[in-house]
Formats: sequence, C-alpha cells, structure tokens
Amino acid sequence: MSCVLRVSGRDFDVDSFLNESPLKPLVVSHRGEQQYPGSRVEEQSGMNLSVSEREFSDLPGQIEDAVRFLKQNAKELERLRDFQGVEWIALDFPVQDRDVAVQRDTFPPELMSLLGTLRISLAISRYPPPS
Repeated sequence: MSCVLRVSGRDFDVDSFLNESPLKPLVVSHRGEQQYPGSRVEEQSGMNLSVSEREFSDLPGQIEDAVRFLKQNAKELERLRDFQGVEWIALDFPVQDRDVAVQRDTFPPELMSLLGTLRISLAISRYPPPS
C-alpha cells in the first residue's frame, strides 16, 4: 500500500457513509473500539482508502494515481467532505528517505488545485529505505 486517503472524526458515522458509497476502504475504525487486539482504544472513527499501489520510491507515479483518483471520485469526495462528523481528510503520500544532503519532493499545481478545491490536506509520511 502506498498513497492513502485518511478520513476521521469523533462523531463520523463511517458505516452510514459507506452504506451509500462506491468507495471501498482498506481499514475502518470506530470510536471507542480497538482496531486490533492489544491496540489502543480509538478516539475517533474513520477509514483509509487506497489511492495508489505504487512503490514508496515512485512518488511521481503515486501523484499520477492520486490525480486520477481525485478526478474520478470528485463528487463522492465532496459528499465525504461534507458528511456529518467528518473533521479531517488528508491525502497521505509515503515517501522513501533518500541518501542525499537535502531531500526535496514537490507536488504539481494540478494536484494541489484538486486538493484545495476538495478541501483535502496533503500529508507526507517519511520512511527509511529498505535494509
């Protein structure tokens, strides 16, 4: 799994949203429950949606997939954004650390414009390179 759309809210009824949505989540969590045995109790309800299956090292490919996902699902993402209880939506790109003095990753205006229009945050999660 690489790029994901993360959605959460304390009073987000994720099941109600998904009952009428074509979007298929990777993970669903419910406030007050443990997602996995031994994990912490969730403080918010939410879900993660797969946006790209590209490698962490393929940021340009992840961006291409994300632009396509946002365009293809714009109406449903607007419904999600406006759904009662949703407090936070972020498009999260996993980026592999590179052995360089300064690591700079940029995002094209088309992606930024789509995110802005949909009022979706951009997140970057950095990961060490494989051993």
